[in-house]
Amino acid sequence: MHHETEERRRYPRSRRGVPVLTDGGGPGVLNHLDNISGSGVLCHTIRPIPLMTKLSIALELPKPFDRRIECEGIVVRCDPHEKGDDHFKVAILYTKIDEGDRQAIYDFVDHDLSQAEA
Repeated sequence: MHHETEERRRYPRSRRGVPVLTDGGGPGVLNHLDNISGSGVLCHTIRPIPLMTKLSIALELPKPFDRRIECEGIVVRCDPHEKGDDHFKVAILYTKIDEGDRQAIYDFVDHDLSQAEA
């Protein structure tokens, strides 16, 4: 039996905002990151993006990491934002990412979660 609060995700995720997220002017114009994990990101867009859309994204991990990560992903979910402000929540699964960058994301998430517990 699963409890409502039980984490079912394979990778833990940080909910701390990552300062810069770009998609090169892609179809939805990514403008705010909700969370990040070793498998993907959840972000906000100003327009809906069709499922399975391929995107090139770049994001900056903040201090103490100071690392720019460039990768590719696909849209696996796009839902209207619950605030009803014509924005959308978009889940992007990484499809092409350097393993060193993925490790940097793991380290960032671990660091962020340990700081939240302290």
